[in-house]
Amino acid sequence: MSEQTAAVVERLYEALEKEDIETVLEIFHPEVRITTPPALPWSTGYYEGHAGAAAYFTGALQYLEETTFKVQEIRVCGDWAAAVGDWSGRFRRSGGEFDVRFVHFWELSEGRVVRTEGISDTDGIVRAYQGTA
Repeated sequence: MSEQTAAVVERLYEALEKEDIETVLEIFHPEVRITTPPALPWSTGYYEGHAGAAAYFTGALQYLEETTFKVQEIRVCGDWAAAVGDWSGRFRRSGGEFDVRFVHFWELSEGRVVRTEGISDTDGIVRAYQGTA
């Protein structure tokens, strides 16, 4: 199961880098729960279901361009995975760039993400958004 869990998480990051929201939603369970830092310019902090996931990721894409996730490690424990790495991108409006560390937690059930939470250096992202990074 751990190899399958890691493969799903890897596929998810590939889809995010390609801005392929359709594949992201295929990987997410229809009742997925997403918790994100509310300090992110496009985030309200909590999202539910495919509609919530689409709102979160579409909102991010409206703000960001050239987003890259460099996953250095995926640690798996059963249906749970923690991905650690670097996240970089540029804001469309301000041109501000960021390169921050992240830890994303993924809970899967039957090969689909049912719950996720992301932790990242939101200060670096907000400064880039404001054009002060």
